[in-house]
Amino acid sequence: MGFDASQVLNLVGQLGGDHQQAAQQLQGMDQVDPQQHAGLLNQVGVDPQQLQNGGYQQHLDAQQQPGFNGYQQGQDYAQQQPSFGGGESRQGGYGQQQGGGQGYEQQGGQGGYDQQQGGQGGQGGYDPQQQGEQR
Repeated sequence: MGFDASQVLNLVGQLGGDHQQAAQQLQGMDQVDPQQHAGLLNQVGVDPQQLQNGGYQQHLDAQQQPGFNGYQQGQDYAQQQPSFGGGESRQGGYGQQQGGGQGYEQQGGQGGYDQQQGGQGGQGGYDPQQQGEQR
């Protein structure tokens, strides 16, 4: 099963990797096959087995959301200037990806909340009841 090269580039950016370097390496490729291109995927910080088995599905789904400003398919990747937000100021659209029960510690950002998210995402695992107990 292949993935559009733009999806892989966006995934690299979402994971906090060097998407510009990845864009140079994937330039001219339409499809990326996790088995055939496993070495290349590892070089750019994407686990080919996890990609093939759906482990990055939350990230791929987020690429379909309105307002996602990643790489666009069919255009020269070197000329594009994608923005991934990285969790600093655009927390809203990416809250699901900050750990989300998958253990993506590369994201940073939300650090200590990962164990509470358990796939809930979005709210960073904040529990108002725990806040009340800490008086």
